[in-house]
Amino acid sequence: MSTPYSDPTSASRRAVAVGPDPVTVAYVGRELKRLRREAGETQARTAEIVGVARANLAQWETGKYLPSPQNARQLDSHFNAANALVELVDAARSPRDAERPVGMPVIVTEDSLAGVFRKVGRSLVDHLATDEDGEPIGWQHHLQENRSPTALSTAYGLVAMVTVAEPYINLHSIAARLLAMRSPDGTWSGRAGSSQPEITAAVVDALFRVGTSLPLDDALLLMEKSLGPDSATRPYLLSTALHTVARLRPDGHLADRLVEDLLNSRLDFREGKLWPEKKEPGLVAPEASVVHTARAVCALNDFRRHRDDRPEVTEAVEEAVQWLVGVQHPDDGVTEELIRPRPDGNGTTRVPIRHFTAAWVIQALATSPRFPPARMHKALDILWKRYDRERGLWAWSSGDLPIWMTLDAVSALREASFAMSSLGPQRE
Repeated sequence: MSTPYSDPTSASRRAVAVGPDPVTVAYVGRELKRLRREAGETQARTAEIVGVARANLAQWETGKYLPSPQNARQLDSHFNAANALVELVDAARSPRDAERPVGMPVIVTEDSLAGVFRKVGRSLVDHLATDEDGEPIGWQHHLQENRSPTALSTAYGLVAMVTVAEPYINLHSIAARLLAMRSPDGTWSGRAGSSQPEITAAVVDALFRVGTSLPLDDALLLMEKSLGPDSATRPYLLSTALHTVARLRPDGHLADRLVEDLLNSRLDFREGKLWPEKKEPGLVAPEASVVHTARAVCALNDFRRHRDDRPEVTEAVEEAVQWLVGVQHPDDGVTEELIRPRPDGNGTTRVPIRHFTAAWVIQALATSPRFPPARMHKALDILWKRYDRERGLWAWSSGDLPIWMTLDAVSALREASFAMSSLGPQRE
């Protein structure tokens, strides 16, 4: 990773524009793009200087994501913005609470959302594992346990820290550790030792959110390599992979392949074409799954943010959202099992995957237009019931603190906050 520096010939204390527009993520992106163009630099050149992937810079400039606090400081230093860019990013990260339309669900009851996110960030730092020298190395899967960090749990922790946007630690050093956790075949594996597409997708997502030296083409090839013949039968695997690919290269062949496979993984039910837990020959009485349908909607909406050239995707999303709105379901956790080969080649092993249904329903509704407030409120109620205020984390009734559950929760709250702040009179 390159070391950031300030070059007075490319940027000499250029002021960040301050106007009547609210400081939003999109506003920060426009200012960042303006500074880069005034410096006469390409995206590739600026990204190289500050030590991030070009894809990261592109997402910041288009207003899809905010730079992390550390990246904001690096960009500010490079463009000699006299801390103005850092202040803009901070302002966009903590906007003033918008007036809530009558009848809309309350996102946070006692604490402000910013306060909850601060507590989450501090708690995740408290649970960060370190090496013998005290250097952070990652997170374990269940935060209440004392086990070695895994690639997947560390990836979840990184994305959660980016989502809550708290500058407590150097995420780049942890990302470097995560990159080094690769298996000999170049992908990332779980405790069972086998390569798993959902793990590689989550790791690639985390690396490119924080910034990595891994070339994007190489990362996408690794993701494609990790998809086995059974992946097309599992909506969970397809939606997880598409979530990452849609962010990084929505116009590539892998995105098209994943979209096609995800659409084909639906089954015909009485309510329409929806996603089950799996689509395999010989299933007895399969049922439409709320969480798998919600996750598919989220992934397809990620794709639609960049491409609107596939009307069948829009039709599938609208049909699924209509069902999610009307279905009677507790929105709590459900578990599925994936069958994985043992690393020693002797048979297979079962890998349980648990889903936080409420968090995915919230994200599916929040990323789709015209969602009913009552349905959103119901899912939010379930989500907050699982929040452990004392610990600042999300937990099951058993006391388990899976790091992915907190990631799903803060991701859902972030999307819900954006959706509700943009509500217009036509949705009241």
